Amino acid sequence: MLTESELIERIYNIALEPNSYDDFMEKWDGYISEAVSSLTALQADSQTAELSNETLERHFEMGFRLLEELGRSNPATFFARQGKSAGAASLLINEQGHVVWYNGAAGRFFGLARLAGVDRLPLWAGSRARLSAMIAGLAGAKAGGEEKSVLRLQSEAASKTVYMLAEFVSDGSREKLILVREIVSSWQESIGRMLMESFGLSSAEVEIAERLVEGARVGDIAEERSSSVNTVRTQVKSLLAKTGTGTQTDLVRLLLSLNRLAEEADTGTPRAGHGQPFSFRQSDGRHVPYHVFGPQKGKPFLYVHGMLFGCDLTRQTIDLLHQYDVTLIAPERPYFGSAEGSPGNIAAAPERFAADMENLLDYLQIDRVGLLGNMAGSVYAFAAAARLGDRAAAIVNVAAGVPLVSNDQIAAMTPRQQLVAYTARYTPKLLPFVLRAGIRQIDFGGERNFMHALYEHAPHDLAAVGNEEISAIVCSGYHFTIAQGHRSFEIDAYHVVRDWTWRVEASSAPIILIHGRHDPVVTASSVEAFHRRLGQRSSLVVDENAGQLLLHVNPELVVRQLAAVQFPASG
Repeated sequence: MLTESELIERIYNIALEPNSYDDFMEKWDGYISEAVSSLTALQADSQTAELSNETLERHFEMGFRLLEELGRSNPATFFARQGKSAGAASLLINEQGHVVWYNGAAGRFFGLARLAGVDRLPLWAGSRARLSAMIAGLAGAKAGGEEKSVLRLQSEAASKTVYMLAEFVSDGSREKLILVREIVSSWQESIGRMLMESFGLSSAEVEIAERLVEGARVGDIAEERSSSVNTVRTQVKSLLAKTGTGTQTDLVRLLLSLNRLAEEADTGTPRAGHGQPFSFRQSDGRHVPYHVFGPQKGKPFLYVHGMLFGCDLTRQTIDLLHQYDVTLIAPERPYFGSAEGSPGNIAAAPERFAADMENLLDYLQIDRVGLLGNMAGSVYAFAAAARLGDRAAAIVNVAAGVPLVSNDQIAAMTPRQQLVAYTARYTPKLLPFVLRAGIRQIDFGGERNFMHALYEHAPHDLAAVGNEEISAIVCSGYHFTIAQGHRSFEIDAYHVVRDWTWRVEASSAPIILIHGRHDPVVTASSVEAFHRRLGQRSSLVVDENAGQLLLHVNPELVVRQLAAVQFPASG
């Protein structure tokens, strides 16, 4: 049996050994499980009972303050060690030369802070001059104008050169901004054949060209190929000579242009990458970052992301949106990513988000919209539907979050999810440390351990994250969630362990529940019971071969359901 002193020792050990988080959680699981099982109120399925231990609360609070004092200035993240990113880095710059918005990838690559000056960006000299000229001309620029510039930056965190496209845009207040977004492409096989046939490149030279497009440096390529740096430099010189390009930068520009043409030819539509980023400014001055996926004027859906997941989608999902003529508008919820917080009572957070969405739809001049909630985003999708009334055409929930009306629903979760749920419901004062300790593990390269702990008892999801693209999206979601600390997770944890049935009843929009039979958090039987309670208002689609990551594993099932939603004409 674990003693209280042993648990306290592990609280402070996380400061010294960030990857001891799993050991702490194992011991915390044993402690809280025993306490919960002895809680008399549990037998009555109480929604309000709490466990209290003043000694533990004091040590958890001290541990939290210690982690906060240690800060997060130099995390040795998975991305820094592996040189990989999930999602294209994007940022917005205003007339004063300040970064007013950036996404998680840009934050990781360049160590950005809100309202940082562009002097913080690691630009090459020529690129710095071009960006400065664009900022100086921003006042007279036309949003969406023709002037664009390719910028070259060096990311020390990711150990690579990053090429980004700068162009003029405007936000919801018509403020003129410069959007700078990473130029990323998945290497098309047809490009290799084209280069060999058109320029006489060898297969080795094609492989090096691919790595240059991905931002790899000569030293990295040499190490990967077990070659000397001089050998790779000679091969790069041969590439320049054969393609007729004068510099490596010119070569990469040529390769990127050819690759983009090949992508469009292969899919029939331009590839949207990880979504076009925008920022809408509210009347109170807050920026609401959002991303747009799919065709410009397809059937519109607000995509409400989950608790540990950002706005990234797989390439297959994006292609399907174009194919089925569906547009997803994906806002970053308050405290996630680079979205500013929305202060107020934690219990009303979904209603504040709903008001933001109403304002966003007014700005975009969208009269009718569908709501797509993923996992914990379901709570917020229902809140938005209640606010929007007849403007909400339907609520579609994937990996469907349902109101927790019974403790049996928590008991059915897999161990790690169950532990966090018990902590959020019965010891909410201790939750900030548990979340902050998890953040420290992720900051210090523990994404894989964190992911394994979530899915080790969920074989379908564990297999899904074996896919490199899905794994990258999941890891990016962790960083997206903790970009501003533990607040986003704390707010969501509060809501998902409580009965929010009243939000469901506050609207009359049709409901479509899409669920994986093997979801490790919300059982299929729980969703089926929810569906029965809703009666004719809802329909249920169960994927017998998917778990929680259904949206990324079987996007065609989801997109087909979105395309089938009927949008009645407005009254």
